[in-house]
Amino acid sequence: MPELDLLTPEILAALKLESFVALDVETTGLRPESDDIIELAAVRFRNGAVEDRLVTLLKPAIPIPEFITQLTGISNETVREAPTFAEKLGEVRDFIGSAPIVAHSAGFDLGFLEYHARRVKSDFSGWSGKEKEFRYFPNPVIDTLLLGRIFFPFLPSFALENLAGSFDISLPEAHRAGPDAEVCGQLLLAMLPTIVKTRLADAKKLHEIAAPAGEHVAGFLETLTLFLASGQFHIPEGIDRTAFDINANFYNIIGEDVLHREGDESAYIDRQEIENFFGEEGTLARKFGVFEVRGPQVDMAGTIADGFNSDQLLAVEAGTGTGKSLAYLVPAIEWATSRPMEEGRVVISTNTKNLQEQLFFKDLPVLNSIAKRPFKAVLLKGKGNYLCLDKWATVMHDTGSRLNAGERAQMLPLYFWAQQTETGDISENGGFRSERNPGLWSKFIAENNYCPGRNCRYYDRCFLMRARNNAKTAHLVLVNHSLLFSDLAADNAILGEYRHLIVDEAHNMEKTATEYLGVESTIWQFRDLFRKIYSKERFPTGILVQLRKQSQKSDMPSNTVDTLDRIVESLIELLVPAAAESQAFFRELTRFLREKSQGASDQRSFRKRYIAAPVFFESLMPDFENFHGLLKKCRKVLNDLIEYLRELPEESFEYQRQIFLDLTAQQAQEESITANLEFLLTSEWDNFVYWYELPSREDSDDTRLYAAPLDVGAVLNEKLYARLKSAVFTSATLAIRSDFNYFLNRVGLHYAPSERLATRLLDSPFNYQEQVMLLVPSFLNDPGQFRYVEQLRDLLNLLFVENPRGTLTLFTSYAMLRQVYQELKPAFAERRQTLLGQGMDGTRQNLIRRFREDGQGLLLGTDSFWEGVDVPGKALEQVLITKLPFEVPSDPVFQARSELIKKLGGNPFVDYALPEAVIRFRQGFGRLIRNQSDFGAVLILDNRVIRKFYGKVFLNALPVEPILAASPAEISEHLRRWFS
Repeated sequence: MPELDLLTPEILAALKLESFVALDVETTGLRPESDDIIELAAVRFRNGAVEDRLVTLLKPAIPIPEFITQLTGISNETVREAPTFAEKLGEVRDFIGSAPIVAHSAGFDLGFLEYHARRVKSDFSGWSGKEKEFRYFPNPVIDTLLLGRIFFPFLPSFALENLAGSFDISLPEAHRAGPDAEVCGQLLLAMLPTIVKTRLADAKKLHEIAAPAGEHVAGFLETLTLFLASGQFHIPEGIDRTAFDINANFYNIIGEDVLHREGDESAYIDRQEIENFFGEEGTLARKFGVFEVRGPQVDMAGTIADGFNSDQLLAVEAGTGTGKSLAYLVPAIEWATSRPMEEGRVVISTNTKNLQEQLFFKDLPVLNSIAKRPFKAVLLKGKGNYLCLDKWATVMHDTGSRLNAGERAQMLPLYFWAQQTETGDISENGGFRSERNPGLWSKFIAENNYCPGRNCRYYDRCFLMRARNNAKTAHLVLVNHSLLFSDLAADNAILGEYRHLIVDEAHNMEKTATEYLGVESTIWQFRDLFRKIYSKERFPTGILVQLRKQSQKSDMPSNTVDTLDRIVESLIELLVPAAAESQAFFRELTRFLREKSQGASDQRSFRKRYIAAPVFFESLMPDFENFHGLLKKCRKVLNDLIEYLRELPEESFEYQRQIFLDLTAQQAQEESITANLEFLLTSEWDNFVYWYELPSREDSDDTRLYAAPLDVGAVLNEKLYARLKSAVFTSATLAIRSDFNYFLNRVGLHYAPSERLATRLLDSPFNYQEQVMLLVPSFLNDPGQFRYVEQLRDLLNLLFVENPRGTLTLFTSYAMLRQVYQELKPAFAERRQTLLGQGMDGTRQNLIRRFREDGQGLLLGTDSFWEGVDVPGKALEQVLITKLPFEVPSDPVFQARSELIKKLGGNPFVDYALPEAVIRFRQGFGRLIRNQSDFGAVLILDNRVIRKFYGKVFLNALPVEPILAASPAEISEHLRRWFS
């Protein structure tokens, strides 16, 4: 618990927090312009204690949506007699007075208050666009969400309940204004003892960054700076990362000091020794006492040991519960630690972050504690994950030149994290989401052609170099499929040479390889490029602004400074119209493709293939040539500038080397993205499939062009398998009816010599006959028929009226999911049952967490929910598959590959569509049983499994026989008996 004794009345007064009001509002939605306030709470704190409260329900002008009632418990009936906001506005303003307002996500609460106050007063002057003047609530504002993200970036979650929990503050009733407001005030008081330990220099720098952005936090940071500068109070300096119990260990090296043995190139793994490790008298059993010997796991470990010994390319299907991870890690460690480094190093690739973290933070530490020989393992990610200290210092030295107003506010959660991180891996920073701020984060990573290597002044501390250098000397290197295939595309520039590979979740190989061996072009690539070099929004920013500023501050001869300035100015004069032309080109591209698509782009997402000859974009080529011409002019002047800088003596001005490298990196980026756009527009390569994706919003120009290799298997064979000595490809779903040919053909393993190929099919240790009932309702319409959605809705309602259980319902169509969700909402809200829908109730991770915690909820998911969802126990007792997961026939890649199969004499449905769907179907089925004690039912709600000739292929792929149900009553009876 933080040191609350630091919060004396004198310190609170010096921070202007002797009195403040914590505020929270509950609303009908997210937009002040169209939504209303239904509950408001203001809690006054004085000298660290609650002094008074104002809590009131408010009657909105619009009905309260069912999902808001479900979230808050506030219904239309609850507020029927409540006052309106207009009737309470005066009392609220009087209660708050001029005190500082504290809120969690303050922009939301204050935005609602100010907007609705203005609506009451019919006064909207100074309230338009991004510039919003707070006239009715002009108080100083402190946002506990932003303070948490800035000062405690290593915490995993910043939702009010979770952040408060990190300070041992309980929230008795979430999503009610009274408790939320009071906890928000307590949270501020709990954070302050750490915040006041900030070094004065850091407080000044944070204020310097935030002030021009116009963020509320700037006022608090100014007060904090004055408080620290006064010297009035003696408080220990320095925020300690270890002051909090960080849930995950983010140090990405195990056994950092372990060196490779000399080893023996002819050493072999003793299969019997490996199998004994997992036996009843083996190391695991001796170490853990209670250890269940699993025959398939023993068999798999031994088979992999033989694969290493025999230089095999081995495909292993092992069902859920086999213990695949340990089965391949143990022989991999034995192999790597018994041989020289270049012969022994093993790369392990997973598809999901969850599995990667399980291996590195759970399985490998266990094995490290009991291993016969010490080993070194490294978790390696792509360079876009690591902070570049050189870039960081360059930008921090001159934030005014390098960050626009919006970026200044967004980068604040990076500040203390950059000082405290041991890995530089942005995924450990819970306060900053790089995927939401890709342009900003790219200013702090080492781009292509930027990294100076050993010449960098930060080389000895470089996070990326340390990770890569450690990976080159590690016994085991853990990566994800994205990095594995990015490395292939970069000719092994990331991973270096390796001869042994293990691919887990291998059923995703073709899909991920297609993505990372392909090409894309978007307007954001060009916007990011131009903004980095030069941008003028509220004020000019970019590399050229910093270059001009640093050169003018230097001691260089005036004629040199003038020459530099002329080149910079001429480049700016070209960049501004080039940036405008990029916008114009993508606008014209979007218009052209919308016409071609004849309104189909009104769908949530629209992808369509285009074919090379005749040239599809012929009418657009003049527009492209205009754009390309401007880019060429920019490239020439940029090259002149780079060459001029190259000839200057070293250290002619501050940050000369960094600015030079940054410009070189942007030059390479411009050449790359321009070449990609040209490649996609001309579309001349027959071995690629090309498609475009239109934005769903009518006013957006975010049209994207893509291309991917038709046959990734041939690429993988040439670039990957040909240089491997051994490889293991494993998953719970690789085979179709015990046949691996589909998988081998799709990923190119069929090109390998037959004597090197081996396959192994291992049964799951689960007793599916005792653990799963498989039901097929024969009475349902075909999923493509009109009444199917109505029948599905009624069946789900029936299940949750008669016997609610944790249920995951898998869809293949987001439109159908959304329709079912909306039709179920009123009934679920009335019964106070949890209904969660993908795309409507939060992120995938948040949905799974809420579903697991509820225990009897209904979760509707599509796409990513078919795999990677792991909810053992009673929280998930039923899985419903609404439709057999065939690919959409119009999907560009699927369409092109089907045509290729047909051209080669095959049957696209039998050879591609059907096996692809069966593998995905098995993944969906596999969500239910995750351990020996799981128990439940799977319902296949697509009658094609009993009506179509191919239905048997799906049913035969499952480990249990189906039971047919002729009516909803029969389903209820079967489920009642099964669960009783």
